[in-house]
Amino acid sequence: MDQALAVAPPAAPPGTARILLAADGLNVSFPVGPGHRLVAVEDVSFTLGEGETLGIVGESGCGKSTVAKCLAGLLRPGSGTVSLQGVALPARRSHQQHRAVQLVFQGPYSSLNPRLSVRSVLRELLLFHGLARGDAVEGRCRELMALVGLPEGALDGYPSSFSGGQRQRIAIARALAVEPKVLVADEPISALDVSVQAAILDLFADLRDRLAIGTVLISHNLAAVRHVCDRAAVMYLGRIVEIGRKDEIFADPRHPYTRALLAAAPRLRPGPDRVRARLKGEPPSMTERPTGCPFHPRCPRAEAVCGAQLPELLPAPGGSSRLAACHFRDEKT
Repeated sequence: MDQALAVAPPAAPPGTARILLAADGLNVSFPVGPGHRLVAVEDVSFTLGEGETLGIVGESGCGKSTVAKCLAGLLRPGSGTVSLQGVALPARRSHQQHRAVQLVFQGPYSSLNPRLSVRSVLRELLLFHGLARGDAVEGRCRELMALVGLPEGALDGYPSSFSGGQRQRIAIARALAVEPKVLVADEPISALDVSVQAAILDLFADLRDRLAIGTVLISHNLAAVRHVCDRAAVMYLGRIVEIGRKDEIFADPRHPYTRALLAAAPRLRPGPDRVRARLKGEPPSMTERPTGCPFHPRCPRAEAVCGAQLPELLPAPGGSSRLAACHFRDEKT
């Protein structure tokens, strides 16, 4: 494992239940030509507590969705492990292990079979996994509709007859049908109208409270993370650069990239002015990663040490549970 993650994955914060899901040293790369590989995820580690919501944020292409696929077992990492309740999940997961971690996709229409009614989708899942038999199948289908805020009549509909928000609720019901322990939501609101985004986020929060289900919310939307998450992890160029309690990160970011994200986010309500951190250029190519800190070519705070030495993901000052991968993590905003 790279020295940047020599420390153990951050423990679940005080006041939360025991660790439900853990990613430890995930590395994912893809061949992109003779002698070249695209590094999508590099040494990513984090934990998720029972009933907790963890947000993973960052620019497009930073590796968020790749991490989501690794957690759900749809992509095998080159190295590293995903553990559920302390047990490492194998490369070939059993049906029960696949059930335990369910992925909610970004595009609700493309992830639903247009030829199947909602009832058919749910019945197939319930029967295949032996979760209901006979008359109990119909009862469970109705329960799932109620759980995601849809009427029973929706069971007879097909994906084309629903709005985007309704389709996403159906996709969530499909994930819940197999009784998972963890939901991994990959940009679940980015394809939806702004008017329904808040309703879907409220649904995730309600499911967390009612079912005590763990949720990993992948998003580039900082407002969404602030609304429903307990903790947040900020990714840049395939690495986690800051992770900790949501309130701590939003109030006092300790990585320059986190500060730049927060400064660039639009705000509807007036508040204290935050100095806008201007970034230089565009994110570097994933096939030609910079030496030292991956953010240093764009960082307004960069010094010589940043280009020569990779900063470790270490606790920020003040005794908090937050970690930051910056040589100047001790400096306040």
